[in-house]
Amino acid sequence: MFKNLLFFILLLIFISTALATATSPQSILEKRCYICHKLDIVYKAKKSPAEWEKTIDRMIGYGARLNDEEQEAIIKYLSERK
Repeated sequence: MFKNLLFFILLLIFISTALATATSPQSILEKRCYICHKLDIVYKAKKSPAEWEKTIDRMIGYGARLNDEEQEAIIKYLSERK
């Protein structure tokens, strides 16, 4: 019984930590893209996922720092904006 309780507590800690560190695409944009761009320029652009991927790859070439998960989240977020 104690092992089950301990496992459950550790699982809750792990899940809450993962949720607390999850970052929204908008937050990623504010932290990583606003350094060089006003976000209204980014939000006005209407591109397909492939076009956003190409744009983000170009920005990474200029020095933007985004990991794979952040790139995927931004591409999805921006391409779904209407």
